[in-house]
Amino acid sequence: MEKRTFHGNITPEDIGRALVAEFDQGNMQAQMIGDDERIVVQVASRAFRESGGQTALTIILEKVEDGVMVQLGDQQWFGVAASMGQTALTALSALKNPLRMLGRLDDLAQDITSIQLADSVWKTIGRAADAAGASHQISERLRRTECAYCGAAV
Repeated sequence: MEKRTFHGNITPEDIGRALVAEFDQGNMQAQMIGDDERIVVQVASRAFRESGGQTALTIILEKVEDGVMVQLGDQQWFGVAASMGQTALTALSALKNPLRMLGRLDDLAQDITSIQLADSVWKTIGRAADAAGASHQISERLRRTECAYCGAAV
C-alpha cells in the first residue's frame, strides 16, 4: 500500500469527490463512503462493461493534522491478466486470419487503461490537491513545531 500526505486546506471529501467525478464513467464505476474524518473510495470495472478485464482499486482518505493522508490499496489484476491472455491467444490465431484480431482491439485498449489505473488515480488526487492549494510540503504551522528538549523541528 502506497501512502502520501497532502498538507493544506483540503479534506478527504474534496479528494473523494474528485475521484468519483473522474472515474464514475465509461467502463469504470466509483463510489465513496465514510464521514468527515475517513472516506473510502472504490474504483472498479463495471459489471456489464463493453470490453476489458475486471479490475478494482480501493483508496483510503484520512484527515490528519493540517491535511489528508491518502492510501492506495493493491489493485486487483487477475481479470485484466486473463483478458490480456485471451488477446494474446487471439493474436496467435490471427496469423491465419488477421481480421479475428479486430474484435479484441477494444479489449486491449481497455486493459491498458486498467493497468494504468493507480497512476491515473494519483494524477487525479494531485490535481485535486493543487486546486485546493495543498502539497506534499509540511504546513507552516508544523514546520514551526520544535522539540522542547533539543529545539529540532518535529
